[in-house]
Amino acid sequence: MTFGARAHVSVLVTGEPVSVDEDMTLRAIAAVLGAKTIGVALVRRADRPPGIVSERDVIRALGDDADPDTIWGADVMTEDLLAVDADDRIIDVALSLVDQDVRHAVVFNGADLRGVVSTRDLLRVVANELAASW
Repeated sequence: MTFGARAHVSVLVTGEPVSVDEDMTLRAIAAVLGAKTIGVALVRRADRPPGIVSERDVIRALGDDADPDTIWGADVMTEDLLAVDADDRIIDVALSLVDQDVRHAVVFNGADLRGVVSTRDLLRVVANELAASW
């Protein structure tokens, strides 16, 4: 890793963000998350900004006895996203995640959606920088 916590968060965004349709069932969303080995996907919506659905959302719904074949992504997704700019510093995004008690931030470059970063992504950078300074 050649960047630290002061680097722009955009360095952590690689590839296209994974997204699912708002009318996909929990079973289908779980299959996408499992196949891609990821913990979160953006939820595409026709006339509104995207939402986000996580493996935790799916598990919570199933724990509440939701039928995985009749509950949709739109039913369990989070609509209020933590949106950050690609030029924001990693440390600032990490602090925002902590302050807002969320696990993922959606990264934009202007109006263009770049991807999603997780607390794990950010912690890896911050922990490596801290370890290097000891």
